[in-house]
Amino acid sequence: MMYTRSHGALRRSCFSRSNVLGGVAAALVSLSPQALQAAEGSGPISDFMTMDVCTQSDGSVAMGKIPGSPDCSSRRNIKPGEQPTYILQNFSGPRSKCAGGAVTKVNIPVTIGANTRITSSTFKAGCAGPQSVDDVEGAEDNGLSIQWYDKGYGFLMGSYSPVALSTFESDQCADSGGTSRRFFRGWVIAPATVPARGESGYGVFPSKLHNGQPSELPVACATRYNRGLTTWAVDDFTYKSDRRLLSIVSSHYSRSGEDGKGPGKAMQVEQTYWTREFGLSRWEKWAREDWVHPRSQKSAADLAQRLVSAGRCSRPELAAVRYNANLQVSGVSSEPNVYSRLVTDPSSGESHMWYMTLCEDYTNASPAAPKMDYIKSINGLANDIYWR
Repeated sequence: MMYTRSHGALRRSCFSRSNVLGGVAAALVSLSPQALQAAEGSGPISDFMTMDVCTQSDGSVAMGKIPGSPDCSSRRNIKPGEQPTYILQNFSGPRSKCAGGAVTKVNIPVTIGANTRITSSTFKAGCAGPQSVDDVEGAEDNGLSIQWYDKGYGFLMGSYSPVALSTFESDQCADSGGTSRRFFRGWVIAPATVPARGESGYGVFPSKLHNGQPSELPVACATRYNRGLTTWAVDDFTYKSDRRLLSIVSSHYSRSGEDGKGPGKAMQVEQTYWTREFGLSRWEKWAREDWVHPRSQKSAADLAQRLVSAGRCSRPELAAVRYNANLQVSGVSSEPNVYSRLVTDPSSGESHMWYMTLCEDYTNASPAAPKMDYIKSINGLANDIYWR
């Protein structure tokens, strides 16, 4: 397992850093302690996992206001037990009559027993989002992921979706004592102290994917763990909502190379975007040029064209990043009708084009229905194993 700051971008871009270190150091001398802290990093990762709520002058929640909007002058993280005052939705296609997409998301902390975890839930309840618990109770399309952090990293512990129940066991299992620490760093997002704007890094984290109910997991720890590569970069990103927000862009490759410095023979990567305002804000799936969908037999390029034609996600305006001497990722290609990037391992000279084949952008924010109880709905999906 390792962590490194960026070794520099391939070209000047939104993920590049100034090399004029002397000037930067001189400028930092005159900064206040608060400004100096901001210059050294972007704050705790918990702030990027959790929705904010807007507040009034007395500190109470300002109902219906959206973080990042001009009328939201003060805000804080939503607290356990507080109902969201707004919802996040994906976007409908250009031919849809809906203002919002069919998927509603909220990213909130939930306390069960003595422990708190941060949950990211999805409810499929139509254009306006769920109006009451009855709209989502027992729906098979509901989903939930559970996140947390330790002193080193923020991570996903497990997830539920209509496709699969997935639990991410890490090599901390042996020292977990039968607690939920078994799932700490099972799917790493980024460091617990988020790097500063323009910084990037990577790491290899041993984990084991289990499918099925987490309560049915084997008592014994896994005997072998997969070594998956995770990269992260921090900078401003413009979403389909036209909101430009400081974001953690985290890429979780299915595998890593033997040297732990590149994706090796990985064929797929899931890329997630995390913001202070909303928490989990966007999700993408990318596939290597030679990957073929096992059921539809569609190529990565074919699925990428279908995604662009659906019109529900904006172009991922990510610039080139050099994560280390072995791993370089180009900016998004100008190739028409697809979103693609070139991933290169300079040490071996091997390069592959990767295509974005799936995407959901959840920055389509609107006031929440006053009668909707999200906490009750989330508790119906949550499994206590992640709170032990």
